[in-house]
Amino acid sequence: MTPRHAGASHRATLIGLAILVALAILAFSLFERHGSQDAPPGALVERGMSPGHRMLNEESGRTLPSNTPRIQRADAAITRVSARFGLDQDRVADLALSTRNAIHKQHTEDVVDVLDAALFATEGLPPEAIPPLPPVLAAYAQARLNGAGVPEARAVTRSFVETVANKRTAP
Repeated sequence: MTPRHAGASHRATLIGLAILVALAILAFSLFERHGSQDAPPGALVERGMSPGHRMLNEESGRTLPSNTPRIQRADAAITRVSARFGLDQDRVADLALSTRNAIHKQHTEDVVDVLDAALFATEGLPPEAIPPLPPVLAAYAQARLNGAGVPEARAVTRSFVETVANKRTAP
């Protein structure tokens, strides 16, 4: 091999490495590190993801494909909770994930079950009787942490909400 070919081979290697580095930078520019204390270390969150998709990524600790069936269910639940409690969807997702993570330290918990519990607890109540979301989720978490299963925790949360609603609407 002549020195001329060795230089060309070295140059081609450097160009190839530069292209790989540029592609890696481009790929990672599509993602951002999520700074939430509840996010798994190093979880990647794609820009432009729906709140439900981000929430499920954080719950699973990995990036889920956008066609994952649970994403539509999570987004629908977040939208309903957001409308019912008057909070923005990102805030709802953060509160639900924080609640799920607190419960998950002791019991298996699905973040969508947390959202469903808030909806179940407030079903049929007039808007002025609905308490703020954080205490509703706290009641659910407390019931779960005290050993209640999901159906029992939903019932406890419903009882809590009805008690609060009665106090809010009393003359």
